[in-house]
Amino acid sequence: MEFYPQAAPTTPVTLAQIVKRIEKRSTVSSADVKAVLDALQYEVIEALENGNTVRLGDIGSFHLTIKAEGAATAVEAKAKGAKLIKQVNVQFTKSTAMRDSFDIRSLDFAPQEDIVNAK
Repeated sequence: MEFYPQAAPTTPVTLAQIVKRIEKRSTVSSADVKAVLDALQYEVIEALENGNTVRLGDIGSFHLTIKAEGAATAVEAKAKGAKLIKQVNVQFTKSTAMRDSFDIRSLDFAPQEDIVNAK
């Protein structure tokens, strides 16, 4: 039997908590922060629906991927079109800046007994 390090389960940070944190770090009210984040969500979804990749600077980018059935011929594929699509997913790719912030050489690890919510 081998043992492997893994990310510890923690309590998720909510949108409301992020809004409060941003409010404290800036001169913007929580209502304004929430409004901007709501608008960002709307714009990201709309851009993805239009087939665009969305790049959010040092955060990363989002794009759609699909899983579909194949068709025997191009004519059949054209006739069935979107009916061949079985699943649409949103793929997130972290930016170089985010990737570098999680470089394993700079992360600290704790034993399981020191981690809150560890099983």
